[in-house]
Amino acid sequence: MSGTAAPRTRTSSEHRRGSNTDKLRRVLALGAAAGMMASSAYVGAPAFAAGETYPSPAPAAGAAATGAQVPAPAAGTSPSPSASSPSASSGLSEAALADAVQRDLKLTPQQFAAAGELGAQAAAAAVQLRQLPGYVGIRIEGSSIVVTGSGQQLQAAVAALAGSIHGLSLEAPPAGPAAAAPAGVAPSPSAPAATVQAGAPAASAEGQRSQLAISAEELFQEYVRDVGTAGLQAVVVSSSGKFVIRTGGIASAQSTQGGGTGTASNPAAADAAAPGKISPSQFVSRYANVELDRGALLKPEAAEVPGGVGYQTDRQTICSTGYSAFDPSGLPAVLTAGHCAEDGTAKTADLLFQGLPNGRLGSFQFSQFGGPGNSTVLNPNSPQPGNVGVDIAVIGSIRQGLDPLPAASTYGDPSEPGPDVKIIGTSAPVIGMPVCRSGWRTGWSCGHISAVGVFLVGGHNYPTDPTDIRAFNGFLSYDVQSNGGDSGGPWISGNYAVGTHSAGDWGGTQNFAVAATLDDSLKVLPGYQLELFLNKPALAAPTGGTFKAGTSITGRVPAAPASAVAEGSRVRITYAGRQPFDVPVQPDGTWSFTAPDAPGPFSFTAETVNGFSRSGAVSLDTVISPSSLPAPTITTAANQPLQGLKTVDGTGTPGATITLSGDVAGTALVGADGRWTVALRAPAPAGKVNVTAVQSYAGLADSPPASVVFSVMPPPPAVTSLADGQHLKQEALPASLQGTGLNGADVAVSIDGKPLPGTAGSAAPGPTGSRSVGSSLAPLVLVAGGTWTVPFPSGLAPGAHTVSVTQAVDGVTSTPAQLTFTIDAPPPVLPAGNITAGSLAATGASGVLPAALAAAAALAVGVVLMVLVRRRRGRAD
Repeated sequence: MSGTAAPRTRTSSEHRRGSNTDKLRRVLALGAAAGMMASSAYVGAPAFAAGETYPSPAPAAGAAATGAQVPAPAAGTSPSPSASSPSASSGLSEAALADAVQRDLKLTPQQFAAAGELGAQAAAAAVQLRQLPGYVGIRIEGSSIVVTGSGQQLQAAVAALAGSIHGLSLEAPPAGPAAAAPAGVAPSPSAPAATVQAGAPAASAEGQRSQLAISAEELFQEYVRDVGTAGLQAVVVSSSGKFVIRTGGIASAQSTQGGGTGTASNPAAADAAAPGKISPSQFVSRYANVELDRGALLKPEAAEVPGGVGYQTDRQTICSTGYSAFDPSGLPAVLTAGHCAEDGTAKTADLLFQGLPNGRLGSFQFSQFGGPGNSTVLNPNSPQPGNVGVDIAVIGSIRQGLDPLPAASTYGDPSEPGPDVKIIGTSAPVIGMPVCRSGWRTGWSCGHISAVGVFLVGGHNYPTDPTDIRAFNGFLSYDVQSNGGDSGGPWISGNYAVGTHSAGDWGGTQNFAVAATLDDSLKVLPGYQLELFLNKPALAAPTGGTFKAGTSITGRVPAAPASAVAEGSRVRITYAGRQPFDVPVQPDGTWSFTAPDAPGPFSFTAETVNGFSRSGAVSLDTVISPSSLPAPTITTAANQPLQGLKTVDGTGTPGATITLSGDVAGTALVGADGRWTVALRAPAPAGKVNVTAVQSYAGLADSPPASVVFSVMPPPPAVTSLADGQHLKQEALPASLQGTGLNGADVAVSIDGKPLPGTAGSAAPGPTGSRSVGSSLAPLVLVAGGTWTVPFPSGLAPGAHTVSVTQAVDGVTSTPAQLTFTIDAPPPVLPAGNITAGSLAATGASGVLPAALAAAAALAVGVVLMVLVRRRRGRAD
């Protein structure tokens, strides 16, 4: 599929058979996986066989029972065919994994699926416990999960988790090098611990080993600083709970000179100290809980024949596909081992079918082998030696017509490859976890995880450049077998993916296989998602597919053929009249949502989704049976006075009819969102307004009523005997204040904030409708005939005054009507008697007024005389 194609939707639960194209789609049996470093570090070094031809797929050697070491074929010989070999089996692909699980693990497929669930629980517990003081590690023993560590805080946390995780227990870590493995646990089938050579510091006495290693990651960093990388293969936590430093010469310069055999065959060289460094034995002698182990050289697993599924790069490197994924935009992608891209020099990948190229798979979009930018292990003298990275590559621009699937291919028959192991999630690698690996070269091989940590791997220029050593997070199994061409293939535990195959050794002195943890790999691929297997939703309805109105429609997402439903899955519901919405899928696969309450046929579509993963939509039909209607809810505020009430709002059953009664009337339909609004046929009256709502639906009994009392404020009354701003003469004040209001309302009048006294002596309404109240209270004037009257108060001083009038109905008071008026002061009064000349000398107010009047009269006479004179002159002219 081209890089510009839109994200696709597929039914991942369906197998595809028929044409070669359909087979090739099934060949891309890719699963989702995540690995997580479980506090340990491991190191290995694969080589690469560029320019390899197309040999026939080599069969896998048979493995012994669980935990037993498998005798390896002699060097230079081919392994014998087994029941799981692609060239030896003619059964359907489902049988290949079942044979491998029974052969290598002595488990049935159902037991293997249950073991995967147990491994996922152990990985989840490790996430919660690894940060606590005293935590050392976690492993699986049969059907139990054992945490190694000490301390009250860790003990309390384990006890809390034990309530939900069956078989979880805590054991103390080994105290020293002589500590035995836990009862019932076989030691790792590794080479025996190295004997400290003469001249090395004695380490057998417990007292001389004073330090305790806490974290394999920290131990790895210390080792690189103090010893270096020469000969280092791994730093891990073993099944006994102790730390093991494994050396084998993969990073030693001596192992590449003159075709030498490497330090793995030379114990003295393996324990020799580099200039300015201490030896591995000297380093191990510091710790009471660390052992030194000799290991065989890790061999390449990347470039011989196709694994599951095989592909060839344009650089002639052959690897195996790993997992179906989505890029950040939702387009399909395939994850595989990073070293297969040869530090970014490989550009394209072609599928291999029965050992021959069979069309383009896609092109490499990203690859990282080691640190960022394919960088090597840093200088041990740097502040942060190690440079631990990943081993991951992305093949994108998938050819149109190919359909990567969320499953791991079993390869029971090369002519019928099929996606048989459904991937429902990821799990971190845990020591003791049963795992199976799929690859084109060797088919299926199963075993247990023996160590988890950081691996050192020779890069593409190694051994020509002995410093080209890459480090990545991964895990190792001593009983899983692999060979060249298997790199990039999936490692699974039950229906959970754990990692991608990277390196190993088969046919030498010791068998082991190494994978890169996918969880760490995904951290360098932001926005990428693994594709998960999802079944389509189904109804879990009663007989006839009928649900009562207002109840939940329930369904189930089937798990089979997987052991469970992918964690975090949701069902997307779509039906007319509403935007699509998601509901969670419970751990038991159930889901539910509340359907519309309207009785009758109801159809909707449902699809299981998990990120970009899709099951494909399915149309589901149900019937909503009649049911009693609940009382509606009135949501219009009733806890505060309202200035008016023209509509009433509420909620109810969609499709029902709401009828209002009481002091108002009106009807409305409940909308699809469950809300209704009734427009009143007439505005509600003032005062206490009783409203009752009932909802009804054809064929159903009416609901119980819902009643609410609203407080509706009357309008402000009017003052008719005064105008705003009017002036009144103090000597001619009115006898009363008058106005209009609602018939039967109680009117309260105040001037300057002081209530006016009522009409005394009248307990019943008089001709004006007034009724008396005490003089200290605001008068309650009952409006009769639409008017009201109160006595005008006496004793008001000249100046401005404010009148405030309110009316109340049923105790609900209006906003006030206000106006101002002014009382003018009366004119001064002149004294009696005539004005004489002698009185002009008087000084006081009584003398000033007569003098002023006399002056005014004289002035008026003068003005008349002037007018007469001017008229005469005008006539003379």
